[in-house]
Amino acid sequence: MNRTETEPVSGLATKLLDGVDVVQTASSITPAVVRRALDLAGQMARQLGARVHVDEHFATGPGFASRGKVPITGGLTPWLEANSDCFVLMGGAREAQQAMPDQRATVLLSADPLASEATLFAESGLADLLGDPDRAPLIPRGDYGAGTVAYAVLAALCGLVALRRRQGGTAVARVDAVGVLSWVNWKAAAAGDLGKDLHREGSNAEWPVIPCRDGYVALVYVERDWPGIVAMVGDERLADARFESFAGRQRHRSEVLKIISAWAATRSKAELNDLFLEHGIPAAPVMTPEDLLRDPLLAHRSAFLPEITDSQTETRSPRLAHRIVAASPEAFPLHQGALGLPLSGVRVLDLGIITAGAGVSALLADLGADVLKVESHSYPDPLRQWAGQKVSPLFKCNNRNKYGIALDLKDEQDRARFLALVADADVVVENFRRGVLDRLGLGYEVLKAANRAILLASISGQGADGPGSHASSFGSTLEASSGFSSCVSYADGVPFITGRNVNYPDQTVVLYAAAVIVAALSQPRRGLHLDIAQRDVAVYLLGETLEALATGSTGHPRDNGQAYRCGDGGWVAVSFAGSLPATKASLPDWFAERTSEQALAALTAQSVSATRVCSGSEMYAALKKRGSGTFAHGPDGALVKGFPFQFDEQPMRIRLKSPAVGEHTDVFCQP
Repeated sequence: MNRTETEPVSGLATKLLDGVDVVQTASSITPAVVRRALDLAGQMARQLGARVHVDEHFATGPGFASRGKVPITGGLTPWLEANSDCFVLMGGAREAQQAMPDQRATVLLSADPLASEATLFAESGLADLLGDPDRAPLIPRGDYGAGTVAYAVLAALCGLVALRRRQGGTAVARVDAVGVLSWVNWKAAAAGDLGKDLHREGSNAEWPVIPCRDGYVALVYVERDWPGIVAMVGDERLADARFESFAGRQRHRSEVLKIISAWAATRSKAELNDLFLEHGIPAAPVMTPEDLLRDPLLAHRSAFLPEITDSQTETRSPRLAHRIVAASPEAFPLHQGALGLPLSGVRVLDLGIITAGAGVSALLADLGADVLKVESHSYPDPLRQWAGQKVSPLFKCNNRNKYGIALDLKDEQDRARFLALVADADVVVENFRRGVLDRLGLGYEVLKAANRAILLASISGQGADGPGSHASSFGSTLEASSGFSSCVSYADGVPFITGRNVNYPDQTVVLYAAAVIVAALSQPRRGLHLDIAQRDVAVYLLGETLEALATGSTGHPRDNGQAYRCGDGGWVAVSFAGSLPATKASLPDWFAERTSEQALAALTAQSVSATRVCSGSEMYAALKKRGSGTFAHGPDGALVKGFPFQFDEQPMRIRLKSPAVGEHTDVFCQP
């Protein structure tokens, strides 16, 4: 991708929140996972240009999450009185009464008093999708729970900044930690609502993880890729007619995997990655944190920045997951509308499909934007008929609150009609394969000619350019290549991916991309082309581990706990922080001697962080009982994704059902 007018691009990535003051505050009873999420959100805000201040419950110094923050001296209350325009990130236990800063723009993050990474993954149902069905559910190591919540906090913060800058308003945004992880697990909730609970599939998963000479690879592919796999492996046995269809390969799964596994076992991850690229297969090696520091694509993207540690040693820290690759040189006045939702008055043209693109524009719609989903009758969003369904409930989840426009962008007349829409729009969101928009004649330069202030958000698996960036990928491809899968394993080290049931990076990029787009819309240099990489969103959450490795440490992502089977057959996830009722070695017997209810009562009495591992339907039922807005119903009664955060004064709501292809073309397009 060629940069144009590069002078204004320099440094813009760190200035989207320029002039914003943020303060992090907590209390002595704030759960550690909540403090960690606020620390990560505050660090991202700092890297976006905000000045971040912290009270005594947060550290400052050269560590990854605390770097560059300023300690508050003289007490929080006097500081707030002297800094009336600041934005507050406040953490607390869900049951505690929070002393809300009077008339402050505040993000309030809450969780159960004993919340932890283990309980977030268990209560949200995500743990029930990780691992082997014959073994315990898995809790990822590291900061994936806190980090995902941090992305939601950042999006809420950017919403408050937009409200202040665009409308002069203020609000309180509430984020529930387990609600965010449940929102990520929306496919399980949708299935559970239909009486079809999803569970971990392990070695029976559609996309298996298989060993190779120096590690593992995730064999991710779809039906159209099978001929490429046959050609790549070069074993005539795979050409057997029994294996030509998906159903046939499932019936003879062990035979197919035996052939492919024998082929992979003699090759390294690097060799296999080259072969995947050569044959257009969306599979990927399972990268370890050590691999990431040596990765040529991440090096090309300058994904790691030099930093100085406590001992004055230089290390490398992950950079935020977006790049500004082009910009219009002038500033544009901000919309000044009546007080409403943060993006009231903003128009978004949505070229996004499946989850990563369509999910981002859905969250922008929730924040008040008018979103026009642009498809054609010959190429609708593939999620409309996912898994052979006539109208997939998954499509409804990502596309409520939108209008439907039918335009064939390969047709000259329809392309002109699209550019007419661009002239009156603020944002174009797309997640096509790299190069598709340019080949359609709708690259950033063309869009900018139609509207100098247009913001083009290009969301991709691995970024706009660099070695291997144009490779086909799915969310689970990126779980493998980002280091996530290496943090999800039993003691034997065999990694797992979430597969179609979650595709974790597809969900987290929605939160991050929406945050960055909202921040960009809230400052005058809005004519931008944003390059947002899903893989980089996941890599960022390994920050401390990558910093430690860069200085020669052998540190590994933190072990957050484990799930144990109780005597009644239920699973209970327990954090390894705190005073356990038995040694780790004897914990399996301790749980087996008790029912789930008995085990949880005993653990809670000792202030140990633990909870039942929920299925998708149990998670959904618990949130519904609590009155959470994590899931909602559209005007047509369909269960859809709700909101990862909510505003007190002007709540987000589901205004529109998901549109039919072209349902509103005549309303918005000239004949």
